[in-house]
Parts: sequence; structure tokens; C-alpha cells
Amino acid sequence: MDEQKRLEVLYRYHLLDTLPESQFDEITQLAALVCGTPIATITLIDKDRQWFLSKVGVTATETERSISFCAHAIRQDALFVIPDTLHAHGFSNNPLVTGHPFLRFYAGAPLIADDGCMLGTLAVMDTMPRSLTGQQQNALMMLSREIVARIRSRRQLLGLCRQIDSYDDASGELEYAYRHMRRSANEVPAAPRIDAMPAYAAETAKGTDLSDVFINSIPGIFYVFDQHGKFLRWNKNFEVVSGYSSTEIAAACPLDFFGNPAEKELFAEKIKQALKEGSASLEAALLTKGGQSLPYYFTGKRIDFAGEHCICGMGVDISERRTSEETLRLRNRALEASINAIMITDAQGMIEYVNPAFERITGYPLSAVLRRHFRFLHRNDNEQRGMAAVRSAYRLLEEGHALLRSYRRNGELFWNDFYIAPVANAEGKVTHFIGVLNDITEIKRYEERLEHQASYDGLTQLVNRNVLKDRIRQAIASAQRHKTGFTVGFMDLDNFKFINDSLGHGVGDELLKCVARRLATCMRAHDTIARYGGDEFAFVLNDAVNEENVGILMDRILKTIERPFEIGDHRLFISCSVGVGFYPKDGEDVDTLLKNADTAMYRAKESGRNNYQFYVPSMNDRVRERLSLEAKLRQALTNEEFALHYQPKIDLASGMVVGVEALLRWQPADGDAISPASFIPLAEETGLIVPIGEWVLDTACAHNKLLQQSGLPPIGVAVNISARQFDPHALRKSISQALDASGLDAKYLELELTESLVMENPDEVTRILHELREMGLRLAIDDFGTGYSNLSQLQRFPVDRLKIDQSFVRDIGADPNDAIIARAVISLGHSLGMSVIAEGVSNEEQLAFLRANGCDEMQGFLYSRPLPFEDLMGLLTENRILA
Repeated sequence: MDEQKRLEVLYRYHLLDTLPESQFDEITQLAALVCGTPIATITLIDKDRQWFLSKVGVTATETERSISFCAHAIRQDALFVIPDTLHAHGFSNNPLVTGHPFLRFYAGAPLIADDGCMLGTLAVMDTMPRSLTGQQQNALMMLSREIVARIRSRRQLLGLCRQIDSYDDASGELEYAYRHMRRSANEVPAAPRIDAMPAYAAETAKGTDLSDVFINSIPGIFYVFDQHGKFLRWNKNFEVVSGYSSTEIAAACPLDFFGNPAEKELFAEKIKQALKEGSASLEAALLTKGGQSLPYYFTGKRIDFAGEHCICGMGVDISERRTSEETLRLRNRALEASINAIMITDAQGMIEYVNPAFERITGYPLSAVLRRHFRFLHRNDNEQRGMAAVRSAYRLLEEGHALLRSYRRNGELFWNDFYIAPVANAEGKVTHFIGVLNDITEIKRYEERLEHQASYDGLTQLVNRNVLKDRIRQAIASAQRHKTGFTVGFMDLDNFKFINDSLGHGVGDELLKCVARRLATCMRAHDTIARYGGDEFAFVLNDAVNEENVGILMDRILKTIERPFEIGDHRLFISCSVGVGFYPKDGEDVDTLLKNADTAMYRAKESGRNNYQFYVPSMNDRVRERLSLEAKLRQALTNEEFALHYQPKIDLASGMVVGVEALLRWQPADGDAISPASFIPLAEETGLIVPIGEWVLDTACAHNKLLQQSGLPPIGVAVNISARQFDPHALRKSISQALDASGLDAKYLELELTESLVMENPDEVTRILHELREMGLRLAIDDFGTGYSNLSQLQRFPVDRLKIDQSFVRDIGADPNDAIIARAVISLGHSLGMSVIAEGVSNEEQLAFLRANGCDEMQGFLYSRPLPFEDLMGLLTENRILA
């Protein structure tokens, strides 16, 4: 759009050089809340500068146009977004980016007028790079349309005030025209009177100069014609107005001066009426010689002239009156056709007029509201905040605006965006007020939904992190006033990603909703539970500072969450890890309290999950170590710092090596080897276990194929699979790629899955295991005996072997219970058609027990420690037999 035209539109909307207006502040604040940004503005722009109609988080009132973001946003009719200004062409050197307020993010929704003109923008900004969700983008565009609607309503109100002024002016003009017309019509009979015209006509017939002077001084046109239609006398005005000469008028008849056939017929009827009844009048268009039609008011009176009935009359130009009447009709049509409800009251607020839209919106017709004070629309809600502004406008005789709760005739509430303005009479005294009622109920409901969405999690309906932080601030303020404390907790679901990935997000979402409901049953009404994000929850326990009591509550949460969840056809088991911090001991501000509770939660995960931990300062050292380790871990694959060691598996009947287990080792380039117990849990938490696991599969398959190609007898290689890797599609794809790349037959690859993993969601796991078996793989359950296997489920798994956890093997000679468990596992495995292998075998006593009880295979230091690939090849070449 042409810039000059855009500025003209701004002028018409009364937006040029305007000051900030508080009526828009609620929209600006809502935009910042919904989008989660510290800055929001309603920005207008002219050829030199941009200025703010409303603002949040900004101290400046205007900036130069040359550096404004708004100047770019108004060039398009869609949302204009810059996720990171430092990486956006043309913005990285902007003074608003490199200097205060150091903007890194901008999103501007255009304010588009009805004619397509860009008035400005509703913008949200942040000092950090970020993005907006689709819901936030839609909300920003909706709020921009609400701003334009309010600007349009204000413009309409001002226009209506001008219409009322014009209405008054037109009424005055019309009254003047009627007075003038009556005066003009009466001037002829005044001297001499119309009924004395015969005497005057006699004088006229003598042709005195006095008669010509008098007739020509009459305003309007004057004429006398006989009953045959022949003109006897007329004034000069008749000739001037009609354009005809005296000769042409003398030869014409009255009907010749009308072009409309209907008006000709009507004038003829009026002549007859005047001759019969004594007088007549009508309005009709006088047709001039030049073809122009002029609206005139004609009068005629019967007189006797030269012994004959004649018509003496005059015509008055009513063009101005017609214009005034048309203006009035136009103004009335505008009021009647308005889609907004309009009412006109006297200076005390008593209703004198309402338009049809008023009845449509409120249900009240004019007859039901006439002479009633408009406050009846608010019923018993007259003390609402907006009414003060309305009462002030009436008292001070000035414009006003308020957002009101009004009520329809049927009692239904509607939100009324109400504008009011005074109307003065010709003397400048305010006699009336005009009000515009905008029904914005749907917009208000949408705003309420936006506010809800900005404060509540859409899935669980728990409050979100914004509200959580605000509740913590409130709790801090209360604790400081009353010298008390409170508790902040952070909770994370264990292995939730496996459920989400394997069963789908629909099941995962239902599980989160169920968890939220269970958490609510554990808390008091005045405590706060929030969904912090993903599978993380947080809570605030007001006035709770006793560690023993908080510990009892945490135990209740753990037990509540670990009960099975019935979701559709699935019976799901899940646990959680909780971290707890206390105010003021573990932090005196929001961020510190949340950070320390989060730190304690990660400590709970490191401690085996399904437990809670109170924060202690030494955990920060552990966190720093963890962050350092995570940074190194992220580079380990790229830097080729991982290696596989292999521990042989021995057939107890023959003593020969029948397979190996691939075990991951990490040797950073700049330090000592790091224990798998330290970095593997971290890899699982961060998700790095997925790419690392793919590397393990590729490498283990490639090494096993090399063993076969070297001429050694083929053996199987076992690879551990974590819960984070157990995404059916991704896992099948990784296995297929590893087998294809190495050329290894699938029957020589065995996958080891922990007992806790396969029992977590047995139905889904059974399906996935069958798919893996169909690929030709062998499957084993690792660490068997440490979980709580359901035997009816276990027999459904297509598993080849059970692996006795080393914790039961270690104390076989010292603890009778471990020996009983080991014997039971061997018996169970054989009864289910599975072979059994024991890990961690380190002495002859353990070996003898396993052989005596029919265990099939073993692995452990008694035969060999885990070996690098080159050493494994040497061991296999040696073909050492376990005696």
C-alpha cells in the first residue's frame, strides 16, 4: 500500500500522534502472558518514527522508524517472526538488538483495517531466542483483530457523534427552510393579500410601474393563469429560473413546466382543486428550458380576475430542504443499519432511542426501554469496575469507555465493550449522550481460554510452570511475613519414553493424565501441583517444613504411582523419582529452589530410581561433575573414544567358548577410563544411549563377522539393549542396518533385555519380541531374579535364555537364599524351554554348584575378564577349555 494513503487511513482512524491508551493494556498484557514473553507492544508507525499505543516491559515511548521491527512487519498481511535476531539477515546489527533492550526474538501480528491498510502491529518480544507454538501464533493474530475491532468501534462512535451533530444541523436547516417557505408564501398576500388580488389585478392590468416593481420583488417565482391555463402575469424570477423568455412563457401552459408525467397529472388535479376549493399546494420538480429539474414547493389560490376565476400562486425552491431531509434519512439509515447496538440517552442517562441492533443483541425493543435508565442492562451488577468510568463520563460530560457485564432480556450475561460520548446542541450545551454497545462475548470467552491455556497445561489441566513459579513467589512472600517455610518438589517419571515410543503418544498422554489425577489425591487442597514439561511434575507444599512428614508424603506418592495403570487394553507399570528442597534452607528465590529440587531428583535417579532424595549442598558438586561428564560424553562418539570389550560365554558341558557378550568401554583422550556404571545411566537419561547403542550394534556385528572370516568357528555375540533404545521401528532399522553392513547372519546376534524392561509393559513387549524373533535374532532376559516377573507373562515371551544376575551367583557359597534363588531360576528356565546362563562366576565353588544344578552356560572372571577385540581373537585361536 502507498505510504501516503496508509498515513491518511491512520488519520481517519484518529491514530496519528496519539498517546498511550489504557483501554488496550489488557490485550497487551494478555499477549505477553499467552506467548510467555517479557515484552509486548501495540505499535503504530508513520514516515519518521514508531510509537506505542500500549506497552508491557518497555520504557521508551517511541523509536526511529529506520530501526523499527514494525516497519518490516507491516509489509505483509501475516505474522512476522524472527526467532533469533542475531542470526537474521538485516537485524543482527540493529541498535535494538546490539543495545538496550537487546532484543533476540520478535513476533508481530499486523493490525489490518477493513480496507486492507496496515495500521501497525501487536508484537511480542524477548531477550532470548525462541519460537511460538501454533496455538500462540493463532492467539496473537486473534488479539490483533480484537485491537482493530476496538479501534473501529471508537471511530464509529466519533462518526456517530458527528452524525448527531449533522442531524442537529440538518434539522435546523430544515426548520429554517420551512419558515422561509411559509414566509415567502405569505409575502404575496401580505401586500396586497391574496384574497385582495382582484383589485390588485385590476391595477396590474393598467400596467403601472408600481405593480411590476412589487411582483418582481417577490422571492421565488410568481404567476397568474386563468382556468384555461393561459399565463396572465409572472415575475422576472420565473423567467430567470425557468430559462424561458416572456414570449415563450406567454405561449406556454403550466403543465409544460413539468417533465414527469405523474407530476403533470398531479399538478392538473391541484389546479382543479384550487378552482373548486379555493387553494391547493404540492411539491414537484420544475423543468427548466435547459432540462434541469428543480425541486419546488408550489401554492395556488383561486381569485377572480376580470370577471373570471384564475389561479394566483408562487413557487419556492426547496433544494436545501430536500438536501437536509436526505441527510436526515441517510443518518437515520446509518443508525438503523449499524451492526452495533446504539442508544441515545438524555444527559441523565434516560434512553430516548435504540436501533434495531440493540434489540437483536439485548432482546429489548424500543418500547421496553424508552425513558428507562440504561443501567437496567446491568441488573444488580452496577458496582462492577467499569461502571465508575461510565458514571464519570456522564458527570464530567466527556467521552468514556468501559468493559461491562451486561444482561440480555432472557437473563443471559454478555460482555459489553461500551463506548459513550456527549452530544451538544447548537449553543454548545450537552443535552444527550450516544452509546455504542459491542457484544464481545465470544472474544472474551476466547480470551479466557487463552488465559487458561497460558496458566494451565492443556493435557493434564494442572497449572503450568508459569503459575508454579508465581505460586512459589507467593509462598516466599507469605513465609517471610509469617517466619515459616515450605517445600518444593520435582518429580520425573522413570522410563516414560519407552511407553511413549512403543505404545504411541496417545497412550503416553493418557498415562500422564492418570498420573496427574493420582498426584492430586496425594496433595492438600491448598498445595500446588504443576506439569513442568514432558514427563516432569513439580509441587509446592505450603507450610510443610518437617522432613519426616514430607518423607511420609513422598513414600505415599511413590506407592501411588507404582500401582498399575489400566489404559485401554494396556496394563502399565511405571515409577517415579522425586527431589525435594525446603525454603529457606535450600534456596531463597524461585530459580534456586527449583534448581536444587531438580538436582535432588537426578540424584534419586542415580540412586536406582523409584525413590526420593532431599537436597543437600554436596549434590551440586555431583551435578557439576555430571554436567562435565555429559559434555565429554556428547563428544565421545565423534572423537572415537568408545571401544568394545568382549567377555566369553562358556558351555558348562563342554567347557568351550560358545559366545561373547559385548561390553562398552570409554577411554577419554584426556583422562582415565570412565566406569560404565558412571556413564551408561547418564547416556540413558540424556538419550545419547540411542546413537551409542547403534554404534555398539554396528561394531559388535562387524567384529563377529571378522572372527568368522578369520577361520574361527562361528559364535554368537550378545548386545545389551536399554529401555531408551526399545522403540520398535528404530530398533528394527538399527539391527537391519548393522546386519546388512557387516554381512553377519541374524542367528549370531543375541539381544539382552533387562527383566524390568520386559515386565514393564508385557503385552507390548511380547509383540515387539515376536517381531525381533521373526528377524532371526536370539533373545535373552538379563539380570533375571532382580525384578518381579509374572510367570504367566514370562512363558509368553519368545525368549531363548535366562541370565541369572551376578548378585545371586556371588554369594552362592555364603548365602543359602542366593543358592535357592539360583537353583529356582535354573529349574524355571528349563521348564519354560529356555537355556540358563550365570554371570559373574569367579570361583570353583560357584562353578561346581552351577554344574551340579544343570546350568547351561557361564561367564565371569573365573574364565576370562572382558577382552579387547584383538585379545579375544587370540583367546579364541588358543581354544582354551574350561576344566
